[in-house]
Amino acid sequence: MFLDQVKAAMQNYFGADQKRIEHALQVAGYARELLRHIDADEQLTMTAAYLHDIGIHEAERKHGSSAGKYQELEGPAIAAYILENLGAETGFIRTVCEIIGKHHTPAAIDSPEFRVIWDADDLVNLQEILPGKPNTEIEKILDKSLVTEHGLRLARNIFLPPGGA
Repeated sequence: MFLDQVKAAMQNYFGADQKRIEHALQVAGYARELLRHIDADEQLTMTAAYLHDIGIHEAERKHGSSAGKYQELEGPAIAAYILENLGAETGFIRTVCEIIGKHHTPAAIDSPEFRVIWDADDLVNLQEILPGKPNTEIEKILDKSLVTEHGLRLARNIFLPPGGA
């Protein structure tokens, strides 16, 4: 299956970097969950989920930083190379690379696939910044961060469970 090949290629590319692999797998897991509620192309979305941070090592090597703007700059070429080697069609590759090249720029792409990737990535990243914050602050952050109704609902279930403090 194509998505299994993409997942394996991502894992191979990251090699021993379990942190990056785990992040990509978590984002893919949330993307799959969101796809149950959002009408988006599954193969395109899941491919972008697995490869969204594929440029991070090159960003660190070339720019000394893993900042989002450098990931956006370096990721598309690496993703294109991977997808070409897997036999993906040119239009598909172009669309995946467009998402990867803007995945830290919220207003850049307005597609359901991009919105799923945005929220899935945020759901993983928010796990690092929300613990210890009061619920009122968490609610404000979630309202500003998530772009889909289902992403916001999922985030509230994760970070503001009923009966929580």
